[in-house]
Parts: sequence; structure tokens; C-alpha cells
Amino acid sequence: MNNIVRCLLLFLLFVGVMSPHIESVELPAIATKEITVEVKGEVENPGLFTLPVYSTLNDLLEQLVITEQADMDRLNGTTVLKNNDVVVIPRYEEKNLKVSINFASLEELCEIPHIGPVTAGNIIAWREENGLFQTVDDLIKVKGIGEKTLEKIREYVSL
Repeated sequence: MNNIVRCLLLFLLFVGVMSPHIESVELPAIATKEITVEVKGEVENPGLFTLPVYSTLNDLLEQLVITEQADMDRLNGTTVLKNNDVVVIPRYEEKNLKVSINFASLEELCEIPHIGPVTAGNIIAWREENGLFQTVDDLIKVKGIGEKTLEKIREYVSL
């Protein structure tokens, strides 16, 4: 085993000496420095916004002109945005029965009929891994939610 390690080290040393002009390779497609997010809902300036990677919803909100009807209490400002997310600023409703699948906490998701703590956790895990839901129908991609459950909860959820 000792001889194998020595041979490997000598080989690596040889390769290092023989190739002194190896240039670093940049991967611009992978090293994206910006994301684009679409904003809809209760804003005076809807549309596409470009932000640095790892920006939060609070960073985006600084660029928006929010209407008086916006329900800011339903938003989680610490949510990290991903490229191509669609952010819908919700309208305040006096009897707000809908739960935002993009910003609700575990406890809030558990208030949805037919959704327990495990499925609520799966919803949060999915959005953390994949970004914000683009449509309510995207819930079908969450473990534990099938077509029947989606139809049962559709009236209780929003983006």
C-alpha cells in the first residue's frame, strides 16, 4: 500500500510540473449572480425584477410600491427567492379564509382542512427546495397531496 501511495504522489507531482499553464475555467451559466422574479397582485409596479442571488422577499419589497389593499401580514419577508419565482402580493380581506402556500408557517398550513403536520412540513420542504409555488396546482408535486386532496383544499389556499 505504501508503494501505491508513493506512486500516486509521484504521478500527481509529475502532472503538476508538466502542466504549469492550466488556466482556471469560469462557468458563467452556473455562477449566476442574479435572479429574475415576477411580481403580481397588490402592487402599483408589477412585472419582472432582477435581484442578486439569495435575495429575500424583504429585499424585493424595497423595490415595490405596495397598494393600500395589500395584506403584508401574510408574507414572510425572510423567504429566500429563487430564479423565476412568481410573487403574488395578496389583497387584504376582512374574512381571509385562504392560506398562502408560499408564505404560511407550519401552524398556518395545519389550519387547512385535510392537511396535517406531516403534509404541512412536506409543503414547506418542497418550497424551500424548489422555490415558490407558481400555481395552486403545483401542490400535486408535494408528497402526500394527490388529486383528491388538492380538490378538497383548493378553496382554502392561495399563492
